[in-house]
Amino acid sequence: MDYYKILGIEQQADEEQIKQAYRKLAKKYHPDLNPDNPEAEEKFKNIVEAYETLGDAAKRKEYDLKRKKTGIKGGAGEKKAAKAPDFDIGNFTRDMEKYFGFSFSGGDADVQGQSAKGKKNPLDVTDMFEAFMKVK
Repeated sequence: MDYYKILGIEQQADEEQIKQAYRKLAKKYHPDLNPDNPEAEEKFKNIVEAYETLGDAAKRKEYDLKRKKTGIKGGAGEKKAAKAPDFDIGNFTRDMEKYFGFSFSGGDADVQGQSAKGKKNPLDVTDMFEAFMKVK
């Protein structure tokens, strides 16, 4: 939800402009002035939510940071489609093997030209468990 668009203001608007826009819209869509109008009631709720966020300096700063990350621009700006980066689990596994020197999957993956056979996974606690439980 773009709070700047809801209040009809630009992102550079100061506190007074935010307050004026809120008051104007709150009067127009207030449920007491629009009985039995669920659309006006929903707009009023959005207006209040927008004002509560933009009217508080700390909340506004946090909101602006989130907007920047999601690609929303200006008060009348449109939201850019956020695209998740391509993720290949195969590359992830190879990178982990490269950096940690062992295969998480326990397979025989090739790590920088070296065989992963014989390399013990340091995260494997089977030996500690067996020694503690005196199983072996």
